[in-house]
Amino acid sequence: MEINVENKNITLPTTPKKIKKITGTRFAAILGLNPWSSPFEAWCDMTGTYKIPFTDSVYTIAGKTIEPKVIAYLDGRYHHGAHLLKDPDEFFGKTKEQLHFDHFPENKTFGGMWDCRTKTIVYELKTTKRVEDWNHGGGSELDAPIYYKMQAALYAYLLGLDRFRMVLTMLEDKDYEHPEDFIPNPKNTTVIDYRVSTEFPQFEQYIETCTEWLEKCIATPVSPEWADGRNDKEIIKALTTAHVAPNEEEPDTLTDIMAEIEPLQAEIDAAKELTTDKEKRLKALKDRLKPILQKQMKDSDKKIVVDGSVYDFEVSRTASSGVDIDRLKNDGLYDNYKKSGFTYKLMVNRRKIA
Repeated sequence: MEINVENKNITLPTTPKKIKKITGTRFAAILGLNPWSSPFEAWCDMTGTYKIPFTDSVYTIAGKTIEPKVIAYLDGRYHHGAHLLKDPDEFFGKTKEQLHFDHFPENKTFGGMWDCRTKTIVYELKTTKRVEDWNHGGGSELDAPIYYKMQAALYAYLLGLDRFRMVLTMLEDKDYEHPEDFIPNPKNTTVIDYRVSTEFPQFEQYIETCTEWLEKCIATPVSPEWADGRNDKEIIKALTTAHVAPNEEEPDTLTDIMAEIEPLQAEIDAAKELTTDKEKRLKALKDRLKPILQKQMKDSDKKIVVDGSVYDFEVSRTASSGVDIDRLKNDGLYDNYKKSGFTYKLMVNRRKIA
């Protein structure tokens, strides 16, 4: 794998044997319509280059707990409890285990998992306390973010349906603390009706664009440019960080040195924690003292000193020098004289224990 910093892309040595499908969550990202994800992140995931680790949170746990309640509520509200609205378990029955987290095994390019459906409508369920994300115009009418709508629209399209419904369940802090107590009702759960043909008359073009993207970026295989967003930076950081076990290189020497460093570092860190507040106060006082002494220096002075009872307080002045890099770049000379190479810095960081 070659990471090209200048072109901000990755080139794989060979085309991966197995490529993940374009799912509803990757669909809008590939098209550049998801502010929380990017084509680069989708490419890394689909090619198996890197996937940002997923950990459950109070938000995902609440969603998983509340979703079956919402499905039962919707079936009662729209279908009089006739069990016409089915989740994947009910819809597929015993065959669900054969789907391997993909409800469209017959499609080689697109796939994913819908939340629930009838014979004519597919539903996509979302839980959030960020209702503002669904209120773009500032009025009372709610509208799902485009990346959510495209997710449900893709599933409707793949099912040969036109109608899809976005279900917004609005939660409060107490609902995240005790999701098992949540009861859906018309005040906290809103259903918005859409049609693929009305909402996305250009949907076939989206499908074609993603198919072309797949051929270009996966078959080559050169990634799209990574963006400056947090996720892409996290991926690049992970891909350019090597992890070495202590016994892989010079095991005796390395292990011995680390074994001596760790307790010393722990003692120093513990001592620093006890003086953190004092260090902050000391810095604030020094920052106040420095300009007071600077003002008292004459042009001929190189140093000014105030005698304390225990310490001398001193401000010195030296001529500053440097290179105006911006001017060199503007004159086209910077690349001719810049140094290349690497410097190495050792840092000892406290490990984060999950």
